[in-house]
Amino acid sequence: MSSSPTYSGRHRAPGRHRAPRRGPRLPAGFRGGFVLPSAAAAALVVTATGATVAESSPAHAALTGNSTTMQARSAALAEFDHTESVQQREAQSSAVAAQVLETQRRAEVARIARDAERRAVAKRRSAAAAVKKAEAERKSREGWVMPIKGAVFTSGYGWRWGRMHQGDDFGTPVGTPLHAMSTGRVVFAGWQGGYGNKVEIEYWDGTVSVFGHMSSIGVSVGDKVAPGDLVGASGNTGHSTGPHLHLEIHPNGGAAIDPAPWLRDHGLQ
Repeated sequence: MSSSPTYSGRHRAPGRHRAPRRGPRLPAGFRGGFVLPSAAAAALVVTATGATVAESSPAHAALTGNSTTMQARSAALAEFDHTESVQQREAQSSAVAAQVLETQRRAEVARIARDAERRAVAKRRSAAAAVKKAEAERKSREGWVMPIKGAVFTSGYGWRWGRMHQGDDFGTPVGTPLHAMSTGRVVFAGWQGGYGNKVEIEYWDGTVSVFGHMSSIGVSVGDKVAPGDLVGASGNTGHSTGPHLHLEIHPNGGAAIDPAPWLRDHGLQ
């Protein structure tokens, strides 16, 4: 009985040793340690026949050599960048223009405000000047001056030689100028008994002044006079003991009063 031959020490049948196939077989281009880029790897689509690269992926364009698509994509990106740059420049220009307009608007508003303030100040100054002028005119019109300058007081108001002396006497050479004491109107101008040449002036407040013993008269009844206007000259006419001015004061055209207190009250003595 023959024994079966043993295979210990026998060699495997001649032929190429193949490792068991595991998983789908890769295309020839992916063998030999080829590693896909990450973006390309993400684009792989597994089908029943194996793994293929998605045709719309950049990896597909790179692998298939679709330079026209890449150029179009680059051109589109460049156009987008250009448009965005233009829009940014336009936005910046608009912002600068708006800022310039706002600056101009504020400057115009400030100018208008300054002009209005200058006009208001000028108006206030004009009004103040008008008030000041009116006050000066009033004071000039209603102011009072002495009728004679440089004269010496010689006799006062009161009883003298048995009768009332109704005024003050001021000794002065014949021909000394006599002036209106304030704004008023001449109510008498001429000769009157013991007064000799006489002038009566009614002033703006009703007061009447009487100048007596004048050597000459320079006004007529009805003439308007202002403070300091020349109305005549002193003299020695009528009942007079020497060249002088006889001055009487009649408030509201009434009876004569002592001129001295009245003159003091009006700032004349």
